[in-house]
Amino acid sequence: MATLAIFNSHAGPLPISAEFKSPTNGGALIEVSGSLRSVGAPILISFEVLIDGKVVGQSRIWSNADNVHRATVPVFVPAPNDFNPHKLTLQSSNSNSIGDVNDYFTAKLLY
Repeated sequence: MATLAIFNSHAGPLPISAEFKSPTNGGALIEVSGSLRSVGAPILISFEVLIDGKVVGQSRIWSNADNVHRATVPVFVPAPNDFNPHKLTLQSSNSNSIGDVNDYFTAKLLY
């Protein structure tokens, strides 16, 4: 399986975006991972994965302490099935999920 980086340890803050084109028209996945800190713990913190403005996934983790940066659980989302340009965006799911300059995000296209 080949890999194409969309983000590679891209520093926050969220939201972040990048344009990409898939090198295939079927069966590709995008793996997304990152880290966040929380306020209001204990709480579920997360960031959303959007393709062309539509939420297609969410990477999350339970946080028991405030202001501790935690790696979220990686998530796989389907890539668009065409060769057109698309926009991938990562954004906080809520005000308790903070992706700041001390957080990093990676997105890889797997095909």
